[in-house]
Amino acid sequence: MHKNVSARPRSKGNTVWALIMSWLSSLLLTLLAFFLVLLTTICSPVFMKQQVARSGFSETAYTYLYDNFVSYGASSGFSADVMTSAISRDQITADMDSAVTRLYDGDTALDSRDSIQTATYDALLANLNARGVDVTSDVESAVAIVADACRLDYANYVAIPLASQLYTIIEKFDRIVPISVAAMALVCAASIFLMLRLAASPRFAVRCLTFAFTASAVLCSIGATALVPAMHLNNLNLNPASVKQLIITYVQNLFGRFGLFALVYGALAVILLALTFTAGSRTKRRQNT
Repeated sequence: MHKNVSARPRSKGNTVWALIMSWLSSLLLTLLAFFLVLLTTICSPVFMKQQVARSGFSETAYTYLYDNFVSYGASSGFSADVMTSAISRDQITADMDSAVTRLYDGDTALDSRDSIQTATYDALLANLNARGVDVTSDVESAVAIVADACRLDYANYVAIPLASQLYTIIEKFDRIVPISVAAMALVCAASIFLMLRLAASPRFAVRCLTFAFTASAVLCSIGATALVPAMHLNNLNLNPASVKQLIITYVQNLFGRFGLFALVYGALAVILLALTFTAGSRTKRRQNT
């Protein structure tokens, strides 16, 4: 009479290795999240534009330019409305977006903003003519100097700080990060596959996978919440203040992107837990019937 022999469980050694691969997979998943964060932040002009908007960089630039233009007008006999007629918040925002686009295209030269000089020069001359002022060649030269001063201010304030240095970093990341994302994705897939193969049973395999996603979610949560405060960015001694605020906003939202991956990994872990619970409940019901 033959006895039914149940399938042998896998060796304890394999179980230990499955746990080790689960721990390793969690680290690899976190590294994958790290490279994806870099891909969607430093390598993305859209992200840069969002940080410029969120930091209030455009508004600060408008405030500085408005005050400077008004002061130029006060010293040369023009009203604030006339002096600032060539600038607006929307125009500064659009020009900053254009500066970001040019930066990611490799154009790091400072835009001369000749259009601002032309518009300011025309507005000042029109105001003088409207007031009946005799516009001599000396007056025209003085107006041209004021308009050029406005152009220089505009060009400097409506520009991405340290553009050349930033593009050097962006260029390197554009070459390395996409390859790293693809390679890390393959390594993660291989690690998870090996972990599932080493697991003693399907249920244990799911537990190992759940642990890997849970640990990755925890590590990503730490990256999103704990790293930026540890940097003490508010202690940076940078001028003007708008540049400091842009850097702080950029870094905060860069690391904050880890929160998205923490949610994704956490959701996968919850789904696996729910499936495990459901499968366990069905098994118990079958045993009781």
